[in-house]
Amino acid sequence: MLGVVLLAASWPVYWQMAGLAGRVGFFGTWLGYVVLLDAVVLRRSGTSPLTRARWWYVGVFVLSVAFWWTYEGLDLLTGNWTYAPTAWDRSPAWALLYSLDFATVLPALFVTAELVSSLRRAGVARPVARSARIPGPVLRTLPAAVPLVVILLAVWPHETYPLLWLLLFLLLDPLNALAGRPSLLADISRGRWGTVVTLGAAALVCGFFWEMWNSSSAQVWVYHVPGLDGSAHLFAMPVVGYAGYIPFMWSAYATYQALRPVLRLPQLVV
Repeated sequence: MLGVVLLAASWPVYWQMAGLAGRVGFFGTWLGYVVLLDAVVLRRSGTSPLTRARWWYVGVFVLSVAFWWTYEGLDLLTGNWTYAPTAWDRSPAWALLYSLDFATVLPALFVTAELVSSLRRAGVARPVARSARIPGPVLRTLPAAVPLVVILLAVWPHETYPLLWLLLFLLLDPLNALAGRPSLLADISRGRWGTVVTLGAAALVCGFFWEMWNSSSAQVWVYHVPGLDGSAHLFAMPVVGYAGYIPFMWSAYATYQALRPVLRLPQLVV
């Protein structure tokens, strides 16, 4: 009920008002989404992100702020999105209020992933017969290639901007595998595709709601996607652009698993 009330109260505010009220409306809308889905996951599975570690779950919101500000920094290289209208952004409170909104990104992604996992057919998660381990030198080489990716983004942003969404995955997932933490590359090497598929599906669900709520907001983000601006759109996003949500989710998962032991965050059930 709390999730429903938050959604009902915040959604109209987000769509009708800009400035401070619009940012609070965005936060309330997505917080309502997170709380509602957490309740559904709890009902279906007997466990949920919020109930496994209630106070430590606040750390996911804090981590989410740093996670998305990283992408705001990377966007300085590629210029793929801006916010409109921009006049209010010059307020001294801009960073704080946008950080409030950014705090909902990871909780929304991960609670959606747990819901998808609860709906997933049992056969999807079964490993295939072939199984192998990725050699250590390969895992160590991928993070070492990240500076090259940053250079490519800076020098040829129009041609290489899709790499932005893979950057944190290439840096952190191999390190997770080497350290024995949950890793998508390790799962794939063993023929286990369940988590990869679950995260991809959850990313598309969240992407749909992000774009749907953005489409009628009084204060929106505007995309600049070379080669796709003239293509078919669903809301403000080119249809092909939704594919970018998938590596974005993989990067979110890799970041979470890398920092989970340090921040004592609850384990994900995906």
